[in-house]
Amino acid sequence: MDQIHGLDELSRRVLDKGLCASCGSCVGRCPYVTEFKGRTVVLHRCTVEHGRCFAYCPMTFFDPEAASRMVFGTRAEASGIGRYEDVKASRATDETVAEAAQGGGTVTSLLIAALNSGMIDSAVLTSSIPGEARGRGFVGTTVAEIASCSGSKFAGSHSLSVLREALDQGRSRIGVVALPCQVRSLRKMALYDLKQEKLRERVPLVIGLFCNWAFSPRQFAEFLGKELGLGHIGKIDIPPPPAQVLEVETQGRTVSVPLDLVRPMIQDACRVCPDMTAEFADVSVGMYEGRPGWNTLVVRTAAGAGVVGEALAAAGLETDVFPSENLEHLKEASEQKRTRAAQ
Repeated sequence: MDQIHGLDELSRRVLDKGLCASCGSCVGRCPYVTEFKGRTVVLHRCTVEHGRCFAYCPMTFFDPEAASRMVFGTRAEASGIGRYEDVKASRATDETVAEAAQGGGTVTSLLIAALNSGMIDSAVLTSSIPGEARGRGFVGTTVAEIASCSGSKFAGSHSLSVLREALDQGRSRIGVVALPCQVRSLRKMALYDLKQEKLRERVPLVIGLFCNWAFSPRQFAEFLGKELGLGHIGKIDIPPPPAQVLEVETQGRTVSVPLDLVRPMIQDACRVCPDMTAEFADVSVGMYEGRPGWNTLVVRTAAGAGVVGEALAAAGLETDVFPSENLEHLKEASEQKRTRAAQ
């Protein structure tokens, strides 16, 4: 365990260098670290030699071979979109779910199917903070609670902080919706499990989200509130190229912001992250460029295939062929992110 250090080393390697991904893995019920207005803040010095904060942080270290052996039972795939069994186009069949969703409503449909089938007993999600352009972690245990968290937030949210809440509640089958950095953190939790909490068994389903980057939650919230003077924030979206704008729905109108204006707010951690499609998730979901109202669905593991099967059987999800040319484009985009991160 010589790789795993404590909070002092986490501060030196990650926090002090501005490389925090706002994943939330270090702040759940920890007396030494907390989240404050979108930032990870150290409250007191901790002398624990091998800390969960350091071990589970996606920015300290990551062993793709160990993670791949655990998740897939084979060596890591270091190219394209990682290991997968199938790629489909998908969308929710429930109009209410589809309407509230960012794209096709696939993530919500999968979670509802997983909850109704007993695959999971709760879900770690990101909910909106009323009136603010950032999210927060939320443990959903009902269909209504899961549905209320639909939609992308586009800013770091520390949502993994509430995984500790679900664990402390005694939840034994927790599903988690996670960005690529958070997926890595979850796999590190399962690999190292410093408190021997059976984290691999208790988190049987990880749904990954495609992500190129996320905004610094504090900067983004201040930008929309102070500089643009926007009040209640509804839906936030980034239309596919060549739009090059960020669209913010607020108080009955939509405001378009040039992406060049907000790109400086991207978290530095995102600039060194090599993973666009959440390669170590059970199933990954992203936008389907060129087909509004649909998602790209990447099935990676037996658990991923299982939850898709449950959603299809319950008629909550429909799938279609994902064209080979679109898959090649997705692989190219993923490779480009990997290359940028290595520069």
